[in-house]
Amino acid sequence: MMAVLNGCQTTPESASPIGDVLLQGAATAEQNADYAAAAQHYQTLNTKTPDDPTIFFALVRNLRYSGAAAQAARLLSTASPALQNEPGYHLELGKAQLAAGNTRDAIGNIRKSVAADTKNWEAHSTLGIAHDMSEDFAVGQDSYRRALELSPKNPTVLNNLAISLALSGDLASAIVTLKNAPRVARHNPQIRQNLALFYGIKGDVKKAKALAKIDLDDDAVAKNLEIYSQLRRR
Repeated sequence: MMAVLNGCQTTPESASPIGDVLLQGAATAEQNADYAAAAQHYQTLNTKTPDDPTIFFALVRNLRYSGAAAQAARLLSTASPALQNEPGYHLELGKAQLAAGNTRDAIGNIRKSVAADTKNWEAHSTLGIAHDMSEDFAVGQDSYRRALELSPKNPTVLNNLAISLALSGDLASAIVTLKNAPRVARHNPQIRQNLALFYGIKGDVKKAKALAKIDLDDDAVAKNLEIYSQLRRR
């Protein structure tokens, strides 16, 4: 019998009573952002069922989240042929390499992921991040816009595009991108604070302060305004 966790089927071996406990513990740890603990649980399960794609990709994902991206990349690079043929393999490898600072190889693998599934908005957005890290902002922005064609008004992609525009020096477009984001995106604290940052660098202190105060206390707002001022002077 197959066990199901968060909509994912697992192999019979991982569906033992002990396996069920580990799976539940791993899922709970990941939900609570305790990625190191989640990775430990998935590592134990992966030892028992090394070719289970659900377990394997959960392991490398949580290793990356916990800051062990280089280890995740090594595991992916030495994975069995069966796992390397799984959908999403190249994207996960590219993410791990990107997080580990290996941008060149990451771009190659993310491109393979895009080629395998041209309608995967996440792959296009991740490729945009990789190009931004290479300071190839124009190409990165093209990737974000393709991602938005596939997933319109996606808050994550809008935020990434705005950051890319700001990094490339187009602060006005960065502000417009976040200012005109859908209501659901504007209620995202990260997007609000990025917009505050852009206004602050532009010199619109009033708007920057108003946005910063929504999520931060007075001391944090004052510190951020000083940072914005320093960035503006640069």
